[in-house]
Amino acid sequence: MKYSLRTEHIKLTSQDKEKLEDCLNRLEKHVEPPFVTDVSIIQDTHHLKGNIIRCIIMIEHGKKVYRAERSEDTVQNAIDAVCAALKSELASDHDKRKQHS
Repeated sequence: MKYSLRTEHIKLTSQDKEKLEDCLNRLEKHVEPPFVTDVSIIQDTHHLKGNIIRCIIMIEHGKKVYRAERSEDTVQNAIDAVCAALKSELASDHDKRKQHS
């Protein structure tokens, strides 16, 4: 899946990029082309509890926009959480479309 990636205050490792691509490939099954995917991974440095990683994935599909945002302690945990949230959002929308057709 093609996507645009934006990072702030963080460098992604090859494992992080692999995890992200795996997540996006799993989400690709739920969306028909054409669509645009934007990914933002941001490290918040102002928290007292240490580093917080925020991951945002936004998929624009026609007139619909699917967006999920989750914050976790590691990049891979944040990617997992946002992927699960977006997958459930895409699945529920798919179920709604099936019921109306």
